[in-house]
Amino acid sequence: MFKIVDKDKMKNRSDKDDADQSVDHQDVEKKETPEDQSELSVDEQLAKSQEEASKNWDKVLRLQAEIENLRKRTLRDVENASRGSIERVIMEMLPILDSFELGLDLKTETIDEYKTFKEGQEASMMLMNSLFNKLSIETIDPSEMRYDPGLHEVIGTQEDDSVEPGYIIKVIQKGYRLKERLLRPARVIVRAEKNKKDSPT
Repeated sequence: MFKIVDKDKMKNRSDKDDADQSVDHQDVEKKETPEDQSELSVDEQLAKSQEEASKNWDKVLRLQAEIENLRKRTLRDVENASRGSIERVIMEMLPILDSFELGLDLKTETIDEYKTFKEGQEASMMLMNSLFNKLSIETIDPSEMRYDPGLHEVIGTQEDDSVEPGYIIKVIQKGYRLKERLLRPARVIVRAEKNKKDSPT
């Protein structure tokens, strides 16, 4: 007596067996591969760490060298710029010096000679003032102004009823400032404050 075999069922069973065998094979492969093969040994890890540390140290040394070179280059550029600025100022001052030297050679025995000398001095001062304008240097000439301790230096006081107390009577030496930076205060004589004991009651 023969049984009728369903071909579709047989095919599905065969596919299932093949799939199970494949899974079992993969499990065997995983079991056969030890964990130690996928990880570095202690010596290998130490060697790798030392290699990375050496590379990082080289980077640090190169960075330090670059910073030092940048510092030197910046300092050299600043020095060159400062030297160039000084040279330009000196070149501007040379004609003024020449003018003063010419004035020293002039005779002043007669009135006409003295006038020529004075005109030469005035021309030299004009050249100096022109240079100051180029350099943004401002002259501080505080005649008849109130004393300002931030701009003026008192070298003496004087009684003068025509000037209010605390105001400048005379400028002994002019001051100068470069924009907002004070180069030299003006040296002045100031009207003395009235003494309280001398004031009328």
